Amino acid sequence: MGALRRTPLVISLILVGLSSVSISNAAKSFHIVGDSGEWGFLEHYDSWAFKRSFITGDVVVFKYPATVHNTVRVSISGYNSCEATTTESMNASWTGNDMYSLRKGYNYFICGIGGHCNAGMKIKIFAK
Repeated sequence: MGALRRTPLVISLILVGLSSVSISNAAKSFHIVGDSGEWGFLEHYDSWAFKRSFITGDVVVFKYPATVHNTVRVSISGYNSCEATTTESMNASWTGNDMYSLRKGYNYFICGIGGHCNAGMKIKIFAK
C-alpha cells in the first residue's frame, strides 16, 4: 500500500526533472556579436555584451569578411594587454563566421591582427 502512495510522487519528480532538462537546453541560444553589424572597429562590444544575458553553452558568432579580421579566445591578461599567447593565436578563427560556445564566467575574445584589438576589437562576455 505504501508503494502505491509514493507512485504519484515519483512520477511527479520524474516529470519535473525532465521538464527542467528541456528548459535548460531550450534556453541556450546564438548571439551575433554586435547584433546585425560585423565584427569590426565601429562597435563598443563590452557595452553590447553588458546589456545582454548569456548562459553557459550559449554560442556567440563573430561575422566579418574572411581574412580581414579573426577571433581569438584569450585569457583576461590577453584581453587587457591585447596580446594572445602563442597557443591562443594558433587557435584563432579566420572564417568570418566564427562560433564559440560560452564557458561559465567571463569569456574574452580579441581580434589578433596587429592594432585591431587596441582599436576596439575586443569583448568580454559573462555567462551564468
